[in-house]
Amino acid sequence: MRRLLGLSAAALALAACMSGGGAAEKDAADVRIEQGPGLGAPRATHQLVAVGSDTLLAIGGCVESGCEAGPASATVDIIAVPGMKVIATGRLLAPRIQPSAVALPGGKALILGGWVDGRVSAATEIFEPATGRSVAGPALAVPRNAPTVVTLTDGRILIAGGYDGKDVRADAEIFDPATGRLTRTGSLAAARSGATGTLLADGRVLIVGGGRPDREPRRALASAEIFDPASGRFAAAGSLAQGRYKHGAVRLADGDVLIVGGSDIRDYGGKLRSVERYDVAAGRFVPAGNLADPRFKIADGLLLLPGGRVLVAAGDTAPEIFDIASGTGRRIDYDLGGQWNYMTLVRADARTALLAGGYREGRIEPSAQSWIVHLPKG
Repeated sequence: MRRLLGLSAAALALAACMSGGGAAEKDAADVRIEQGPGLGAPRATHQLVAVGSDTLLAIGGCVESGCEAGPASATVDIIAVPGMKVIATGRLLAPRIQPSAVALPGGKALILGGWVDGRVSAATEIFEPATGRSVAGPALAVPRNAPTVVTLTDGRILIAGGYDGKDVRADAEIFDPATGRLTRTGSLAAARSGATGTLLADGRVLIVGGGRPDREPRRALASAEIFDPASGRFAAAGSLAQGRYKHGAVRLADGDVLIVGGSDIRDYGGKLRSVERYDVAAGRFVPAGNLADPRFKIADGLLLLPGGRVLVAAGDTAPEIFDIASGTGRRIDYDLGGQWNYMTLVRADARTALLAGGYREGRIEPSAQSWIVHLPKG
C-alpha cells in the first residue's frame, strides 16, 4: 500500500540495488533480528502502519486467548522509530478485530471494517497520533472484513470485496482523503475475501486469489483481476496455478509481483510452499519456486530486500528469505519462540523494520512481543 511519488535519484538507486546480481551467493546472514519493544497489549489480526516519517501505529486486533476481543482491542500503540519505543497509547472509537488500516496524509491513519461487538463493521475512523484519538469517518457501503485495501497513485484508497458477515462480496468503493468521502466504483468479477492487492508501476492494482475463507464451504480462487483507476473497472488478469487465500504478495524491483504461500480450501491442513510470479508485460503467472516452509496468514509479513530477495517473516517459528533468482527459501537462524500467524511487518526506515504481534498457532494466544529486523544496505 505505498503511494507512488515519482522517480527520484534515491528511488532509482534503491531499485538498482534491489535488482543487482549476486543474489544466489547471499544468504540470511546479513539480516539480523533482535527482540523489540513490548506492545501495550498482546495483538493478532491487528494492523501495523507507518505514518509520517518517524511513527508506527499498532492498531486494534484480538488481544485475548482464542483471538477474542478485549478492552485493548480499542487501543493503538504509538511507536517512535528513533529508539523503537512505545511512547503512548491511543484509543479507537470501538474495539476492532481484524481491522484494515492505511496511512493518510498528515500522519493520520484510516481504519475500517473488521469485527466490532461480534459483527462485521461498516464503520470507519481516522486516527490522529498527535491527539491519540479517532474521529468518525464515512460509513462503508456495506460491512467488510478482510477486503483488499490499496492506496492509489493519486492518494485515493481502493477498498474492494471482503466478507460482510454472511458471504463474500464483489463490490468496491474508493475513499478520497481530500474530500473525506467514499464513492462506489466498479465491481470485482469474482467475490473475494483474503485476497492480496498490489499497486503496479503504472498505477493499476493487481488483485490476486482470496475467495471464501470465512465460512463453509470454503473457496480458494486462482483467478486474478486488475483494477484501472482511470476507468474504475476490473479486468481479468490470468490465473494462478494454485488457488490460494491468506497468502502474501510483494512488488519486485522490475515491476512484477511475487505471490507467496497461503492456503487452499483445507486452511490449516492446506498451507502452501509454492511461489508464483505475475509477469506484468506478459499478463500471466509463472512458477517461481518454493518456500523452505509452508506458510499462511502472511499478507502483512513480507518485505522486499536488496539483491533480489524477499523476507517472509510470518507463519512459522523462524522467518525465511526467498531468493528470487534461484526460487528457493532459506530459514533465518533465529527462533521466534513459536509458530506465529497474523504477524505484521513494516519498514521503519532504510535499515530497520519492525515485526510485531501475531498469535501462536494451535493455542491461538496473541503475543505482545515485537522484533527489530536490521536490514542490509541497498
